[in-house]
Amino acid sequence: MSFYHSTEAPVHFSFSKSKMASDASITWWHAAPPIAALFYPFFLKGFSLLVDTEVSLATLMLAMAMSVPILAFFVAWNLGKAAHPIVSTVRLKSIAWLAIATPPMFTADGVLTYMGGQAVSEITLWVMFWAMASVIALITARNSRTSVVITFPNAKNFSSPRLRVAHGISAVVILVLFLTMHLTNHLAGAVSEAEHRHLMDIFRVIYRSRAIEPFVVLLFLFQVLSGLVLLRTNSHRPADFYKTLQLASGGYLAFFILAHMNSVFIYARRFAGIKTDWDFATGAPTGLLHDPWNIRLVPHYYLGVFLIITHLVLAARVVCIAHGMPPKRANFSSKLGIIIGAVIAAIIMLGMTGLQIGN
Repeated sequence: MSFYHSTEAPVHFSFSKSKMASDASITWWHAAPPIAALFYPFFLKGFSLLVDTEVSLATLMLAMAMSVPILAFFVAWNLGKAAHPIVSTVRLKSIAWLAIATPPMFTADGVLTYMGGQAVSEITLWVMFWAMASVIALITARNSRTSVVITFPNAKNFSSPRLRVAHGISAVVILVLFLTMHLTNHLAGAVSEAEHRHLMDIFRVIYRSRAIEPFVVLLFLFQVLSGLVLLRTNSHRPADFYKTLQLASGGYLAFFILAHMNSVFIYARRFAGIKTDWDFATGAPTGLLHDPWNIRLVPHYYLGVFLIITHLVLAARVVCIAHGMPPKRANFSSKLGIIIGAVIAAIIMLGMTGLQIGN
């Protein structure tokens, strides 16, 4: 959801024919994200088996599940430091981007296999996919010394300025017509279920109207498509911590939006015929923490809220710097915004798991 005006010409990157070394060495740990992602469902299963008997071990299992996208982010950040990336760097970074989206991917895996009659189990599909990704990553890391260097002739950025502006404008419209109300509604759930339902009834008059809902859906689909284009083009260039986090959050949100829209519009409304209200969001009657399937929604939702806010904060950082704000000041404001996002996501999750102020 980032945007800013740029007068720089698009870059046309090329591959050097000579076998050169990039300025950041690739090691075996750069192949770790898909291997960690492969074990993601088993960490959640461990939590479900232990949550009623060994709370400390169950917490550790949930923390290990949450560490999968975090590990993938740090790998992508480390690989992104190379000023002269090689083909292997870009390939491993792309796999890391994918592993960052592990929570929404696993949620979508479960919903789609259930809708398909579970002809093949979700775990089988998951293990097959990530085992293949792990093999590719390991082979890529092993052959990195023979990979060619990607060179950029004379421009700093090579994604369309118009696309970035359109991506940003659509994000602002979504923020006004839906997202601000939706997050406020979920924050109210931390007070009580009744407060959540009260605000939901008010807000849905707006964003569920026949005129606005289809428009918002189209804007979200545009966000996904344009965001993936921006992610792909920027994955070939160096990136600092803030840019890496902006790209990582965008990649996560692309999968999160698609998974969430599938769950709401296709599964709930058409396939199952159930209301997408508080009970749907919190996995009633068993809840999010004590159901083997629903536990996947905890990292899915938490990171979804946190990274939506983080993505918006980092987009604002780019805009502020482009309009003359000193980078140090912009970075400090961004850190503060990211912390606030983490707190908001935590408050929402506490409410959804039953720890409400009103109880």
